[in-house]
Amino acid sequence: MDKEEALQPEAQTHKEWRPKEGLLGLILKPIYWFKMLSNELHWNLVLGVVIVYGINQGVRIGLSRVSTQYYMKDEQKLQPSEAQVYFRLIQIPWIVKPLWGLLTDILPIFGFRRRPYFILAGFVGVSSMLMLALQKSLPLSAAILSLMAASAGVAIADVTIDACVTENSISHPSLAGDMQSLCGVSSSIGALVGFAISGLFIYLGLRFGVFGVLSIPAGMVILVGMILREPPVHNFAYRRVSRKFVDAGKQCG
Repeated sequence: MDKEEALQPEAQTHKEWRPKEGLLGLILKPIYWFKMLSNELHWNLVLGVVIVYGINQGVRIGLSRVSTQYYMKDEQKLQPSEAQVYFRLIQIPWIVKPLWGLLTDILPIFGFRRRPYFILAGFVGVSSMLMLALQKSLPLSAAILSLMAASAGVAIADVTIDACVTENSISHPSLAGDMQSLCGVSSSIGALVGFAISGLFIYLGLRFGVFGVLSIPAGMVILVGMILREPPVHNFAYRRVSRKFVDAGKQCG
């Protein structure tokens, strides 16, 4: 009798998570999926993935790509060939993405490996986007540096959330596929929304308004750094950081 009573709550739990059949079940299935991931991995990680991949990366790609093209052509008066050169410069922070990954793994800040880098990435993104939005007559060099800083903020947040997803894939191997699906779905939906919104902004002539809007996703990355649950690193030997960089470089080579 006691054994049946012990199994009853478990059965009720499985019944609670079983999606309904039919059209309603199809509609509610993503909600059940998100709820399952939030319970298994904690809601702040799921929210962090949605914000970083879906909003800060996905929406930003759609918004910034179109708005930057018009900004280079209409405000900076660049020819298409010149603009392509500067677009390559803006992507340099993504080229050195492994460096950001080494920093998050090797160099904790204030006893944490992930949270400070989210906050840093958010502040860099907010400040650079607000500079472009508020200063309408920036020289070309300052504009390129601001765009590169914004790109660096997105790259740092991307590599940091990648590290979080990898850590949870190791601790929850059965959910590794679900986490990768969450990253891909968030990024794809965010990019679609970003491209749709960017067309509306350009149509309304609000080119500088796009940069102001892009400061909001960067600000949300700061929120991720504040709410993320992460165990602190105690008694870290900062004197050995340079040695760890050398060892990591040898492994990469």
